[in-house]
Amino acid sequence: MKTIKNIILGFNLIFFTFSATAQESPFGDYYWTLASLTISPAVDVDMDGKVDTDLLFLIPPCERDDTYRYQNDGTIIVNRGKIQCEDDEEKIEEVGTWSYDKKTKKLILDKYDTRKNTEVIVEFSSASKIVSIKKIESPEGTHTARTIFKAVKK
Repeated sequence: MKTIKNIILGFNLIFFTFSATAQESPFGDYYWTLASLTISPAVDVDMDGKVDTDLLFLIPPCERDDTYRYQNDGTIIVNRGKIQCEDDEEKIEEVGTWSYDKKTKKLILDKYDTRKNTEVIVEFSSASKIVSIKKIESPEGTHTARTIFKAVKK
């Protein structure tokens, strides 16, 4: 279960793989905030004997108010919000890179503080909401992690 928790945390603290050429961000000129994180079928992520579907509790409060912007140059900018995780954190900082294949709807995220890229499928995207999914394997079978981001105008 620790592996699932780490995959999900990496998936949602997400953000994006280097694009060799500049591309227009499919996510517009917005900052995005995490609105929902679920998994189906449910799994006991925190090992408390109860299966979980809502996984937002895995994200620390100091990260829940962070917003992300996907720049046309392939970089990801974070605005850390009001609640800081560390006293010396920069309020606004570049945290990774992204690339997106419109044909396959595959979004590849490369966050500077992780070793492995994260690949997700963008299930839905509009000016106000992004829904992405990722298949996760566990000893209990295949699960679908679904993340919803909402646009925040800054």
